Amino acid sequence: MLDSNPDWLAHCTEIKDLAKSLSKQSSMHLDQASLFLVTDGQATLSINGHEEHIIFGHLIAIASGSVIQLTKTNHLDFSGYIISFNTYDMKMKSLCDWDVNTTTGYYVQRVPETVVADIRISLAETTDHLNTTIKQYVLYHLLKELDPEQQTDEYTLEQRIERTVTYMQQKYNQMMTRNELAAIAGYSPSYYSRKFIDIYRKTPIEYLIHYRIFRAQEMLLLTDDLSKNIAKKAGFDDVQYFSRQFTRIVGHSPRKFKKTVAQYRICFLSSAHAEIAIAFGVIPHCVVVTNSLTPRYQKGMFHQWGVTLLDTPQYVIPQDIVVQQQPDLIISANLTEDTKQHFRSAAPVLTGLPHDLNSLICYFGELFNKAGQATQMIDELTAQVDLLKNKIQNHISSNSTVLYLRVEELGYRYVGESSCDTAILLYKEIGLQMPAKLRTNEKSFNSCSLQQLEEANPAYLFIEKRVMDYYNADLSLSTLQQSKQWANLDAVKNKHVFYVDTGLWINNCSVFGKREIMRQIEQSILGGAYSTTQ
Repeated sequence: MLDSNPDWLAHCTEIKDLAKSLSKQSSMHLDQASLFLVTDGQATLSINGHEEHIIFGHLIAIASGSVIQLTKTNHLDFSGYIISFNTYDMKMKSLCDWDVNTTTGYYVQRVPETVVADIRISLAETTDHLNTTIKQYVLYHLLKELDPEQQTDEYTLEQRIERTVTYMQQKYNQMMTRNELAAIAGYSPSYYSRKFIDIYRKTPIEYLIHYRIFRAQEMLLLTDDLSKNIAKKAGFDDVQYFSRQFTRIVGHSPRKFKKTVAQYRICFLSSAHAEIAIAFGVIPHCVVVTNSLTPRYQKGMFHQWGVTLLDTPQYVIPQDIVVQQQPDLIISANLTEDTKQHFRSAAPVLTGLPHDLNSLICYFGELFNKAGQATQMIDELTAQVDLLKNKIQNHISSNSTVLYLRVEELGYRYVGESSCDTAILLYKEIGLQMPAKLRTNEKSFNSCSLQQLEEANPAYLFIEKRVMDYYNADLSLSTLQQSKQWANLDAVKNKHVFYVDTGLWINNCSVFGKREIMRQIEQSILGGAYSTTQ
């Protein structure tokens, strides 16, 4: 995939904080080749006009001249590094271009968590004054992780067959034949068909028909277009043939499908989305969860309704396990393009969902044909928020400040006023005040030193000890609690420090989760009953 030459030398010119750089400007123009390493969280970026969902462990190689932009609804609940570098041709004794041999100008690869941990430790102190040795170590450590392009004659049988699947997915709305697909694989038509059936349990043409129907289902759910128009967009010239194939595969005609979607086997890749479905009376077939981040109330709810839980490590989507559940529909907020295409071989996929809770409720209300219930649900939540807001305003002074601080393995970050649903609840809906010194980059999780914390001196402090499968924040929390800055805080002196759960406050501010968060806020600020010590 990448242009690697034994005669060139790479020189790291700069390493910067990725989230901080993106929060300062909505668009970045890279004047050097760069590597982006995501060390925590996830975000959706536009890279050279292509939307890309990046998650923990992603290493993105990006060519010089590329343009990086934040998506409009993006919350910066992630961290990482930008490693910029130049390359020199030792033979020519001059600068040379280091290129990513892709049409998009970038390449995304997942690296092991051990590599991420090594880089995090190497850059633990600061990126402002790194010596050359550290910068070169980081650069070459990551360059070694990038896969070189594989030559065509080295492709395995499975990879050759996969190339034809990719071709079908990219050009599904165009005419194609078995002979054409066999030529792409480099096999005779009969041998190609036999091997395709061995891998995918159906003929190439039957696979293509299923893929087209899955895409047609997505269009039926996402648009109000007529079936005859969707048939053509999905690659069917004959509308009657499309209707017969749709009914055979889906079990309902295109006209009835949209009205009965709530009856299908739906796999949710977000427990927060599954929670909204249950609120509408739609029981998920299965839900992808991370056990350490699933709140107790939610586990009980899923168990009560007989929902199959697919437990998985953080930021890992168990593609094969999801497919084995044989879902009729897969729903996720965001997916990488590779994951999306993998799932589209098995079922229609709905992704790119709204981020804020009210928009999500409206989205699922439309999807499940329960728009009236969605309006009622939003009204009830709004009334509960207003009631809590009035209680708190009558209890604390108008100049009291509240800070939501995240404790991580290598430091601290405070949560900006619009950076997640819980922050919006605290600062926008309830109307609590962020310390004036920290009112910047409201969509970001912002770095916070102990000195900044002391200067901000909040009256109330919510502490989230970051839960991740890949690191432990116990030492950072202990360092915080034993510091002189901690002892000087008004929130500490007045016992207004409250410890909250990552799985609930960050991942599940949903229909039922939001009510639980409000209950904890009320107990904390009004009664101090939630000041659990850690």
